[in-house]
Amino acid sequence: MLIEIWEHLRGYDNWTKAVATVQSAKLSRVGQLGNDESKPPVALGWESVCKIRWEDQNRVERTAIFQAYEESPLYQLVEGNTVDIRFNPANPSEYYLRGLMESGVIRTCRLAIYAVMIIVLAIGFIVFLLAH
Repeated sequence: MLIEIWEHLRGYDNWTKAVATVQSAKLSRVGQLGNDESKPPVALGWESVCKIRWEDQNRVERTAIFQAYEESPLYQLVEGNTVDIRFNPANPSEYYLRGLMESGVIRTCRLAIYAVMIIVLAIGFIVFLLAH
C-alpha cells in the first residue's frame, strides 16, 4: 500500500508500462574479509548485476543495468526472465522497477539495525568499563 502511494507521489504510475527481458545476470561479491593469502577471502554479501532490455513507445530498444542485493527477489533473475517496468515517456531510457526500491529500503533498514546494534554494544561496553 505504501509503495503505491510513493509511486503515485513520484509520478511513476503515469509512466508507460513495458516488459523488460533480462539479457544477463552475473553474481559478484560485495566486500570481503580476510587478507590471508593461504585462505580465500570471505564475501560479506553478494549482488546480482542484471542487464535488461525493453522497447519504448517508438519501438526503439532501450537497455539498463541494475544491481540487486541478496535481500531482493530481483536477485534470483536469470537470462531470459522478464520483469514489469515503467519508463518515462518523455525520456524513455529512464525506467522504474519496483523491486529495486523495495530492496533498497530493506537493505537500508538492515544496515541501520546493524549500526544501532553496534552503538548499543559500544555504549554497554563503556558503561561496563566505567562501572568496574
